[in-house]
Amino acid sequence: MSKIKDLTKFSATQLQEFLMSFDIVMSDIDGVVRQINKDPIEGAMESLAAMQKMGKQVYLVTNNSTNAMDDIFENARRASLNLSSDRIINTIKVIVWYLKKIDFRDEVFAIVSELSRNILKEAGIRLVEEPKAYETNAKASVKEVLDRPSVKAVIVDFDLHINWSKLALAISCLKRKDVLYIAGVTDEWFNVQTSPHKINILGGGPLINVISAQSGRKPILYGKPSEILRDYIVDTCNVTDPRRCLFIGDTADQDMKFASMCGFMKLFIGSGCNTLEETQKEEDTCPDYYLPTLGQLFSAYTSPQC
Repeated sequence: MSKIKDLTKFSATQLQEFLMSFDIVMSDIDGVVRQINKDPIEGAMESLAAMQKMGKQVYLVTNNSTNAMDDIFENARRASLNLSSDRIINTIKVIVWYLKKIDFRDEVFAIVSELSRNILKEAGIRLVEEPKAYETNAKASVKEVLDRPSVKAVIVDFDLHINWSKLALAISCLKRKDVLYIAGVTDEWFNVQTSPHKINILGGGPLINVISAQSGRKPILYGKPSEILRDYIVDTCNVTDPRRCLFIGDTADQDMKFASMCGFMKLFIGSGCNTLEETQKEEDTCPDYYLPTLGQLFSAYTSPQC
């Protein structure tokens, strides 16, 4: 606890020194700038905008590929934060980047949201049709989930409409060792604000665990914390010195662990999934700095401008 610096206790001079210690800001979205139900967290996006006005490069890095870009752009615009599409990084974008990098041209079975399916299709990824389920025709249902030899990759991300048929087909295809097994979001739980309390609801991770256990395969991960996401950031973002990059997040095993993997400075925000105490259980999840909410970043100043 003693080595974690609470930014709310910083003087204006100390805060200025902190702000001058990095050039790039990478921030999670859910739990940091807004709740998972899309309600904005007061002052959070404005804090990012203030850092951008200071000359910082601002990126949003999220495991949630169901976030509509238009919503994020609108929230950023209201806070005077200027974002282009390349400054928003999610699991599906990283998966597309990787498949193009390895020149993958075969068919894919994807358990993803409708939004993500559209992004994959627009990128030229060939998706097979989702399996159908027939409650009164067991023979037809079984036929739908038998291995499809044309499938050379299985992508599993968050899908509200996941069902037995999708799980069974993914497992059938993954029995072949030549099939790529790609996973996006692996969060065990999602944190939801239901005034006046925060509750945890089931995340996408346990469903990926079912596929992994029954197929005997371990997925290649593309979200936080993964080496491929780190490679994507190195390849596409202007990170020349990792220690001059500040990573902001609300989770221990995703955000803080990923920042440690990359060698970034770590700012933990207490408005989301984990508590500060939970981040201190492992060395690579322990943050360098702490704030109850990102909106309090400039509390040492009389105004939010530097």
